[in-house]
Amino acid sequence: SFLNAIKIDNYNQIENRYHEITKKLNKTFRNTDSDTANCLQVGSYGRYTGIKGISDLDMLYIMPCSLWEEYKNSPSSLLKDVKDALVNRYPNTKIKVDRLVVDVIFSNFTFEIQPVFEQKDGNDIYYKYPDTYNGGCYKITKPKHEQKAMTDFNQQYGQAHRHLCKMVRAWKNNVGQN
Repeated sequence: SFLNAIKIDNYNQIENRYHEITKKLNKTFRNTDSDTANCLQVGSYGRYTGIKGISDLDMLYIMPCSLWEEYKNSPSSLLKDVKDALVNRYPNTKIKVDRLVVDVIFSNFTFEIQPVFEQKDGNDIYYKYPDTYNGGCYKITKPKHEQKAMTDFNQQYGQAHRHLCKMVRAWKNNVGQN
């Protein structure tokens, strides 16, 4: 009953926003209407460890590799162009660039969209993401490694680890910060 009490209760709204944002970015950067392609849900929501009242939703948007040359020397331009696309979709919503991401601040949660460029090293897939600090650069993230570790653990031991993650998060949110 405790897990039921802390489960995400606005799943449909969150999923609809993921699809809207993905569709707008795909239309802007790829001229396609897909609302699922080129998006990775990461963070606690993407790991299925988020709980009721989740405040930030992390999303990677995979940019077309053909745009790398345009943005490789200007991480801030990449974030600005993603922001501009989203301002066009959500003209009455606060949207801002925040060093590594574009924040779309809705009334009950914030989407943190990180545009990335996919890289491959043999069978390994990773992503370059923009960092605007100190003149700007690109850094590396490997979210698929984290997702695979969670999936492998789940297959080996069952759902208990995700349940524990949710319970610890609920404790931290309600007791652990005092």
